[in-house]
This record gives sequence, structure tokens and C-alpha cells, in this order.
Amino acid sequence: MTICKRIMCCLAFFTCCASYTWAQTANPYVLIVGSKPYLLRSYLMFEGKKRTHVISVGTPEKVSYSYDLKQGALLQVWRGQFIDVTEMWKDRGEPQLAKPLGTVLPLSDAPAIAALADKDAAWPDSVAFDDLRNEGYVLDKNKMPTFIYSSNDAEVSDQIAVQNGGGSIDRTLSISNSNGLLYCRIAAGPVIEVLKDNTYSVGNKAYTVKVPADAKAFIRKTKNGQELLAPLAKGTSSLTYSLIW
Repeated sequence: MTICKRIMCCLAFFTCCASYTWAQTANPYVLIVGSKPYLLRSYLMFEGKKRTHVISVGTPEKVSYSYDLKQGALLQVWRGQFIDVTEMWKDRGEPQLAKPLGTVLPLSDAPAIAALADKDAAWPDSVAFDDLRNEGYVLDKNKMPTFIYSSNDAEVSDQIAVQNGGGSIDRTLSISNSNGLLYCRIAAGPVIEVLKDNTYSVGNKAYTVKVPADAKAFIRKTKNGQELLAPLAKGTSSLTYSLIW
């Protein structure tokens, strides 16, 4: 093959690659949420790791969130458009990822509820795959899901609801049949500042959380910053907190 032919072949190859990349980005498959919430199961990248058991929920108020079903973790929230599924639905190639749109606020991939040896014990980074048993979800009258699972020898329901026309979300974690004291990690960040009326600023004012006065929430130091925790009593207990950003 002559040098000229080799150059022409290389140019053709790179042109094809460029055309394919342009085709993938020129006409993205974007899910539009109508008058009812949209629930999407997918793979998702979060903090550099591919999460394989994620459900993302988009709402008519244009507030969305992603939830890790195998960790009981609220991964992130955002406002604006819902999600780009081009890599899932177009050509069926790798990495088959859903990509949240809008301005995304990352939260945590750690479980929301854990049993600790004492209130100063380190929060677990994750739950072993077989230690959390998913039992699906139920939809309320507004078609918003409440996730149900068992972990730490307790039955857990996790409800996330949009409030104030999209100004905030409320998260209600309820446990039953618990054999001992559990804890809920409400927030984690480099710094958590106490504000008035049981409200806390997280991560240099990245967002705020509001907890009930009787929640007995407390801030503690960790090797990476601070955490806001609240106890969940043995047996049956629940906690609702608001996330505002």
C-alpha cells in the first residue's frame, strides 16, 4: 500500500469515528417527564464508580433524584431536565449509562441506616450485597415511590417526596421489627454548621437540612469531615427530614 493510500485510509477511519461521535451527541435521547413521575432503572456513574442497581425518579416539578437500591442510599438530586439515555437506548453499546441533566447535587453512596457499636463508631462505606434484601417499592396517590427493604435485622421503608412546588424534598425513613438501636446518617460533608430552628448547613452551604426538634440529631467529627446522625429506637421508629438546596 502506498503512502498516499495509507493516508487516505487513516483519514476515512477518523472521519467515520468523528461522524459516529457526532451522531451520538447530536440527537440525544432525553426523557421528558410529563404530568406523572418517571421511574428509570439504569446503570449510573457516581463518584467514579459504575452503580448497577440504581433507580432515578423525575417529577413534574422538575426535581429529580437517583437512588441506589442495594445500599438504601440517596445518591444525588437535581433540578431541570430529567435524564439522557442515549448510551442506554442507542446502538445498545457500552457503557449503557443514564446521565442526569441539570445541576446535580451529589450526596452519598453510603447506606442511610446502620447499626453502630456506639455513637462514635465509623459509618460503614457500604452494605454487603446479600445483607440488604430489596422488597420493591409502592406508589402513593401521586405515583411517587416508597422503597422497601430489610437490613440490619429491621424492615425499612424510605419515602422521598417533593415539597413546596419543588423547593425541597422530604425524606421519611421508617423502621420496624428492629432488634436494637439503629442510626440514620442524615448528612455528611467537610463541615456541618448548626443554624436556627433545627436546620443545618452542609458542605460550606452546598445545601441545608431541617430535622424535627425531637429527632435528637447530633454532629460528630470523622476523618473526612463531619456527619449529622440521629438515633432510631429499637422496635418501631421513623424520622423525616427536609433537604433544601
